[in-house]
Amino acid sequence: MAKKDIYEPTISVGGWRALIVKALKKSNRYNAGLDFQIINLAAAMRTHDLAIRDIDELDTVTIVESNRNGEKTVPHPAFKVQRDASDSITRQLKILGLTMDDLVGKPDIPGPLDDLDAKMQKFD
Repeated sequence: MAKKDIYEPTISVGGWRALIVKALKKSNRYNAGLDFQIINLAAAMRTHDLAIRDIDELDTVTIVESNRNGEKTVPHPAFKVQRDASDSITRQLKILGLTMDDLVGKPDIPGPLDDLDAKMQKFD
């Protein structure tokens, strides 16, 4: 049986904190009074990574939950954790005046403008 390609979060809360502080310093917005928001954002980023890992391992999006009235099918809790972490990330980024590009850089997905830019560079 082939091993599943599972998402593995690699950045710890401390690692995320370092990236956030670096981004804030780069934009001249860092001060020690932001530590509470920085830690909250770092923890939310780690929580989001862990929830994504859990979701990646799932074969279904629902679970059967038992209660005193019987059983019912409900969404897997990892989806709620992921959604809550995403909401927290969005709020904390806004408070800190950052974007995901500030933290992790722009994606390296080539697009039509990159191709045009490369062609234009040849003529400069």
